[in-house]
Amino acid sequence: MKYIPLPFNYSPRDYQMPFWAAMERGCKRAVLVWHRRTGKDKSCLNFLIREMSKRVGNYFYTFPEFAQGRAVLWDGIDRDGFKFLDHFPPEFIKSKNETEMKIECVNCSTFQIIGTDRFDKKIGANPMGIVFSEYSLQDPDVWGFFRPILAENNGWAIFNYKK
Repeated sequence: MKYIPLPFNYSPRDYQMPFWAAMERGCKRAVLVWHRRTGKDKSCLNFLIREMSKRVGNYFYTFPEFAQGRAVLWDGIDRDGFKFLDHFPPEFIKSKNETEMKIECVNCSTFQIIGTDRFDKKIGANPMGIVFSEYSLQDPDVWGFFRPILAENNGWAIFNYKK
């Protein structure tokens, strides 16, 4: 596979650097309590994409509801008109499934946006990393469901929500 520099079209803001540094040192859990418009999802998405390139596996990006994931990430555009999914380098994408909001990458890693209102539909999915966006609004049982899977896989989790 051709070398693709990651993150792609993204530079962390100064206050986001401690998060990136902690995860690069091997931190397996991160809690980001940042106010609105601080780039929580942009930062988390770029971290997830980079991890997908380093370790083949399934990766989830969760929202309290499936429709929120479509609005925020799948169809989302930032203030500069840049689509969130354009942080995936085109040459890294093998296929996209619009209905399932799923991307398969050329290294066989998969990215999928899910709603935790129906997280039980992911039984057996075996994720390596999960971002829980707006975690304070999610079903409280979701972490108990995924925690043992991530522990078994030596996976990571990021919990982000607003102050």
